[in-house]
Amino acid sequence: MNRLAGIVVAALGFIIAILGALKVVPGLTMPGVALIVLGGLIIGLSFVSKPDPEGTERMSTPNTLLNIFISPSEVFQNLRRHPRWLVAVIIMTALSGVYYTLFVDRLTPERVGNYAIDKTLEMPMIAGSDEARKGVEAGRKQAVDDIKSPVGRVSKLATSFLWYVGGFAALSGIFMLIALAMGGKLRFWQAFSASVYASFPISVISFILNTLILFLKDPTDIHPLRGQQTLITDNLSFLVTAADNPVIFTLLSTISLLGLYWLWMNATGLKNAGERVSGSIAWTSSIAFYAVLVLLAMASAWAFPSFVS
Repeated sequence: MNRLAGIVVAALGFIIAILGALKVVPGLTMPGVALIVLGGLIIGLSFVSKPDPEGTERMSTPNTLLNIFISPSEVFQNLRRHPRWLVAVIIMTALSGVYYTLFVDRLTPERVGNYAIDKTLEMPMIAGSDEARKGVEAGRKQAVDDIKSPVGRVSKLATSFLWYVGGFAALSGIFMLIALAMGGKLRFWQAFSASVYASFPISVISFILNTLILFLKDPTDIHPLRGQQTLITDNLSFLVTAADNPVIFTLLSTISLLGLYWLWMNATGLKNAGERVSGSIAWTSSIAFYAVLVLLAMASAWAFPSFVS
């Protein structure tokens, strides 16, 4: 994390946000805000010290990206003294952006945008108010135009990168605190790089499988909203119907092969990247966070069932 780079990113974001707000380049306001927040995050994280390399040799980035698939323990042990993450996050963000573009082009922006608006209209707080319905309906054309717009897609990409960095930063803080509470020792950058590289293989595998399914499956059989997240059926969600049991459907969706793979990768990462992290600490941290994600997903399905069905 370079402090000067953070200042440059934040300043660039401010200029872009101003250009968007003044309608010089419509649609740039949110990307600008995202860059401002990202710059602030970089500046803040630049004050966090990295561990002493202790004379150990740094594994090259290409080898790190390859070996995480075949020898993850070796990679995480190297990350203990040489934590890094930027290239992996850039690749994950790019894969996410490419899949979203392919998905929208395959299903068409009209279907994706109109479906989201239709589901919004089904929400109780909207359906019960004529004024609210008119307001949502008025934004239908703009929603479709935003999906078609190259600026809108760039905005989504910038926001995705921010979410990745911010999400991994928050996750690392949680893992670090759990490790300390259980008597372990885990530095922030060790937790950060372990979290990133634990997610990297899942991101690559998901991209490949989702892209294949996207073009092999009839577009009319693809859910315009859930399909943006995943088309892979490696879970038990087929046991129930989303429209009839949205909460149970969401719960069963979280019991997946890729989810279990992430649990193992994350526990392996924390154990090997940390300076004093036992297997029990690593697994407790991973399972606890995964359980919280499942509960949040179920709560979201209960609050907004129309978006699941």
